[in-house]
Amino acid sequence: GCYAGYFGGKVDDILSAITNLFLVIPPFVILILLSISLETRGIFLISMIIGITSWPWVARSVRSQVSSLRVREHVDIARISGFSSFEIIIREIFPYILSYIFMAFILQVSIGIVNEATLSMLGLGAFNTISLGEMMNWALNYEAVRSGIWWAFIPPVVMIALITFSLKYINTGMDEIFNPKLRS
Repeated sequence: GCYAGYFGGKVDDILSAITNLFLVIPPFVILILLSISLETRGIFLISMIIGITSWPWVARSVRSQVSSLRVREHVDIARISGFSSFEIIIREIFPYILSYIFMAFILQVSIGIVNEATLSMLGLGAFNTISLGEMMNWALNYEAVRSGIWWAFIPPVVMIALITFSLKYINTGMDEIFNPKLRS
């Protein structure tokens, strides 16, 4: 996103086309297909697959932020001063988008937790690990909902909801820190 937004032109067109390609394909379908095709699924591999399929929205928004920042005066001054493109991106542009990247990271972690729980609940999660989604899978397999055994499925659902809600609450708090207009 930074690279495409800063350089623009053909580089932006190529990287935007790749990003658009990944945006068209639903990431959860890719997660399911990759999980089915793998013979051994470890927690690291599942987390890598979730990370690989969740980058396009952040890349697109970072690209738009950087493309608006590259025409600012302080970037022009750095360019005239002889800084390289890498130095300009790191010193002049990255500090302005760091807060956005941090908040997007928190939201992506929340989405990743829900995706892992959904995969595990469907029986496509990591082997030989215990997760909240795996607990819901066990509740489904042993028909806990139909049997009225609420203690088998309600705690994992509540924990997933609490974790994702707390991450979104952290994101809101960080937005108030990074954005002075929201401070009361």
